[in-house]
Amino acid sequence: MDYTYRSTRLRAQRYCFKSLGWVIVKGLLIGLLWACDATVSSDLEWVQADNLRLTKTIQNHLNHRDWQAVEKLCAETVRYRGRATHYAEVDEAKAQFVAHYRTTLTRERPGALEIRQLYPAGKYHVIAEGITVGEPPDPPVPVCLIYTIEHNHITRLYAY
Repeated sequence: MDYTYRSTRLRAQRYCFKSLGWVIVKGLLIGLLWACDATVSSDLEWVQADNLRLTKTIQNHLNHRDWQAVEKLCAETVRYRGRATHYAEVDEAKAQFVAHYRTTLTRERPGALEIRQLYPAGKYHVIAEGITVGEPPDPPVPVCLIYTIEHNHITRLYAY
C-alpha cells in the first residue's frame, strides 16, 4: 500500500510539474509576443515622426521656392497625381518632377501653402491638409496632399 501511495504521489507531482512547465512556457511566449508588439509599435511611431518631419521640411522648401532642396528630398522617380495631370498618375524623373511642380506653383498658385494639419497614415504615408494663400483678389483654396515616403525620400505625391 505504501508503494502505491508513493507512485501515485510521484505521478501527481510529475503531472503538476508538467502542467507548471506548460504554464511557464505559455507565459514566456505571451510575454515575448507582447514585447515584440511593443517594439513594432514604437518603431512605427518613430518612422511616422520621421515622415512628418520630412513632410514639414519639403513643404517649407516648396514655400521658399528652394528647388534644389526639394530635388534632394525626392526619389529618382516620383509618381505624381494632381490637377495639372488631370488626376492621372504620371511617373516622372526627379528633375522633371521638380521642374513641372515649379511651373505649376508659379503659374497657378504663386502664394504659399499653409499647412493646417498633418496626419501619419501607416508606415509610408503622410496626409497634409492646408490652404494656399495667394494674392488678395484670389480666395484661399483648400488643398490635400498625400505623400508616400520610402527610405527618407518622396516617392509619390497626390494633390487634391
